[in-house]
Amino acid sequence: MPGEFFFMALGGLGVSLAGFVGIITALDTREHAASEVSSWRVRNIVRSGFTLTLIGFGVVAVYEATGDDLDLTIRLAALFAILANGTRMLVEFKPGPAWPDPRRWRVAIVMESLLLAAFAVAVARPAVGFLQVLLIFQLGFPLSIFYFTIRDIAGTRAAA
Repeated sequence: MPGEFFFMALGGLGVSLAGFVGIITALDTREHAASEVSSWRVRNIVRSGFTLTLIGFGVVAVYEATGDDLDLTIRLAALFAILANGTRMLVEFKPGPAWPDPRRWRVAIVMESLLLAAFAVAVARPAVGFLQVLLIFQLGFPLSIFYFTIRDIAGTRAAA
Protein backbone atom coordinates (compact mmCIF):
# COMPACT_ATOMS: atom_id res chain seq x y z
CA MET A 1 0.00 0.00 0.00
CA PRO A 2 1.50 3.35 -0.97
CA GLY A 3 1.86 5.54 2.10
CA GLU A 4 1.17 2.68 4.50
CA PHE A 5 3.58 4.05 7.11
CA PHE A 6 1.83 7.44 7.03
CA PHE A 7 -1.60 5.90 7.58
CA MET A 8 -0.38 3.63 10.38
CA ALA A 9 1.38 6.56 12.08
CA LEU A 10 -1.78 8.64 11.76
CA GLY A 11 -3.77 5.86 13.39
CA GLY A 12 -1.35 5.78 16.31
CA LEU A 13 -1.46 9.55 16.61
CA GLY A 14 -5.26 9.47 16.83
CA VAL A 15 -5.11 7.07 19.78
CA SER A 16 -2.46 9.27 21.41
CA LEU A 17 -4.68 12.35 21.12
CA ALA A 18 -7.52 10.52 22.81
CA GLY A 19 -5.13 9.44 25.58
CA PHE A 20 -3.77 12.92 26.12
CA VAL A 21 -7.25 14.29 26.70
CA GLY A 22 -7.60 11.78 29.53
CA ILE A 23 -4.44 13.15 31.10
CA ILE A 24 -5.67 16.73 30.73
CA THR A 25 -9.00 15.83 32.29
CA ALA A 26 -7.31 14.16 35.23
CA LEU A 27 -4.93 17.06 35.82
CA ASP A 28 -7.42 19.90 35.33
CA THR A 29 -8.35 21.00 38.83
CA ARG A 30 -10.09 24.25 37.88
CA GLU A 31 -13.57 24.81 39.28
CA HIS A 32 -15.12 24.98 35.84
CA ALA A 33 -13.31 21.87 34.54
CA ALA A 34 -16.67 20.12 34.15
CA SER A 35 -18.21 23.03 32.24
CA GLU A 36 -20.03 22.70 28.94
CA VAL A 37 -16.94 23.99 27.11
CA SER A 38 -14.65 21.47 28.79
CA SER A 39 -17.05 18.60 28.13
CA TRP A 40 -17.34 19.64 24.49
CA ARG A 41 -13.56 19.75 24.16
CA VAL A 42 -13.08 16.30 25.65
CA ARG A 43 -15.80 14.76 23.44
CA ASN A 44 -14.43 16.29 20.28
CA ILE A 45 -10.77 15.52 20.87
CA VAL A 46 -11.64 11.89 21.61
CA ARG A 47 -14.09 11.61 18.69
CA SER A 48 -11.65 13.24 16.26
CA GLY A 49 -8.75 11.14 17.53
CA PHE A 50 -10.67 7.90 17.10
CA THR A 51 -11.89 8.99 13.66
CA LEU A 52 -8.28 9.51 12.60
CA THR A 53 -7.38 6.14 14.10
CA LEU A 54 -10.14 4.35 12.19
CA ILE A 55 -9.21 6.06 8.94
CA GLY A 56 -5.48 5.49 9.41
CA PHE A 57 -5.69 1.82 10.28
CA GLY A 58 -8.77 1.27 8.14
CA VAL A 59 -7.13 2.44 4.92
CA VAL A 60 -4.50 -0.27 5.18
CA ALA A 61 -7.05 -2.99 6.04
CA VAL A 62 -9.50 -1.91 3.33
CA TYR A 63 -6.72 -1.83 0.75
CA GLU A 64 -5.99 -5.48 1.47
CA ALA A 65 -9.69 -6.39 1.57
CA THR A 66 -10.37 -4.76 -1.81
CA GLY A 67 -7.64 -6.75 -3.51
CA ASP A 68 -5.25 -3.80 -3.68
CA ASP A 69 -7.79 -1.47 -5.34
CA LEU A 70 -6.25 1.86 -4.36
CA ASP A 71 -8.93 4.11 -5.87
CA LEU A 72 -11.73 2.24 -4.10
CA THR A 73 -9.79 2.35 -0.83
CA ILE A 74 -9.31 6.12 -1.05
CA ARG A 75 -12.96 6.64 -1.97
CA LEU A 76 -14.14 4.56 0.99
CA ALA A 77 -11.79 6.38 3.38
CA ALA A 78 -13.01 9.77 2.10
CA LEU A 79 -16.65 8.68 2.39
CA PHE A 80 -16.06 7.55 5.96
CA ALA A 81 -14.42 10.92 6.73
CA ILE A 82 -17.42 12.75 5.26
CA LEU A 83 -19.82 10.64 7.31
CA ALA A 84 -17.85 10.97 10.56
CA ASN A 85 -17.11 14.69 10.20
CA GLY A 86 -20.57 15.55 8.91
CA THR A 87 -22.20 13.76 11.82
CA ARG A 88 -19.88 15.47 14.32
CA MET A 89 -20.62 18.81 12.71
CA LEU A 90 -24.41 18.30 12.95
CA VAL A 91 -24.23 17.16 16.57
CA GLU A 92 -21.49 19.35 18.03
CA PHE A 93 -21.44 22.56 16.01
CA LYS A 94 -24.58 24.13 17.42
CA PRO A 95 -24.57 27.59 18.98
CA GLY A 96 -24.70 27.40 22.75
CA PRO A 97 -22.59 27.32 25.89
CA ALA A 98 -19.84 25.25 24.23
CA TRP A 99 -19.34 28.11 21.74
CA PRO A 100 -19.01 31.27 23.85
CA ASP A 101 -17.43 33.15 20.93
CA PRO A 102 -19.77 33.32 17.89
CA ARG A 103 -16.87 34.30 15.62
CA ARG A 104 -14.98 31.08 16.44
CA TRP A 105 -18.18 29.13 15.85
CA ARG A 106 -18.59 30.64 12.36
CA VAL A 107 -14.92 30.03 11.50
CA ALA A 108 -15.23 26.40 12.65
CA ILE A 109 -18.33 25.90 10.47
CA VAL A 110 -16.55 27.34 7.41
CA MET A 111 -13.37 25.31 7.99
CA GLU A 112 -15.27 22.07 8.57
CA SER A 113 -17.42 22.68 5.48
CA LEU A 114 -14.31 23.24 3.36
CA LEU A 115 -12.80 20.02 4.68
CA LEU A 116 -16.00 18.09 3.87
CA ALA A 117 -15.96 19.53 0.35
CA ALA A 118 -12.31 18.53 -0.07
CA PHE A 119 -13.11 14.96 1.03
CA ALA A 120 -15.89 14.94 -1.59
CA VAL A 121 -13.24 15.85 -4.18
CA ALA A 122 -11.18 12.90 -2.93
CA VAL A 123 -14.16 10.63 -3.59
CA ALA A 124 -14.45 11.94 -7.15
CA ARG A 125 -10.70 12.05 -7.89
CA PRO A 126 -8.89 9.63 -5.58
CA ALA A 127 -5.18 10.21 -4.95
CA VAL A 128 -3.09 8.96 -2.02
CA GLY A 129 -1.21 12.22 -1.59
CA PHE A 130 -4.40 14.28 -1.57
CA LEU A 131 -5.97 12.01 1.06
CA GLN A 132 -2.83 12.35 3.17
CA VAL A 133 -2.97 16.15 2.97
CA LEU A 134 -6.65 16.12 3.93
CA LEU A 135 -5.93 13.94 6.94
CA ILE A 136 -3.22 16.35 8.06
CA PHE A 137 -5.80 19.15 7.85
CA GLN A 138 -8.24 16.94 9.75
CA LEU A 139 -5.63 16.61 12.47
CA GLY A 140 -5.73 20.39 12.87
CA PHE A 141 -9.19 20.27 14.49
CA PRO A 142 -8.34 18.17 17.57
CA LEU A 143 -4.93 19.83 17.83
CA SER A 144 -6.52 23.27 17.94
CA ILE A 145 -8.94 22.16 20.66
CA PHE A 146 -6.01 20.64 22.54
CA TYR A 147 -4.07 23.91 22.19
CA PHE A 148 -6.94 26.05 23.50
CA THR A 149 -7.42 23.68 26.44
CA ILE A 150 -3.76 23.86 27.42
CA ARG A 151 -3.75 27.63 26.92
CA ASP A 152 -6.77 28.02 29.20
CA ILE A 153 -5.29 25.76 31.90
CA ALA A 154 -1.92 27.54 31.76
CA GLY A 155 -3.60 30.96 31.78
CA THR A 156 -5.67 30.02 34.82
CA ARG A 157 -2.62 28.83 36.72
CA ALA A 158 -0.60 31.92 35.78
CA ALA A 159 -3.40 34.16 37.05
CA ALA A 160 -3.66 32.25 40.35
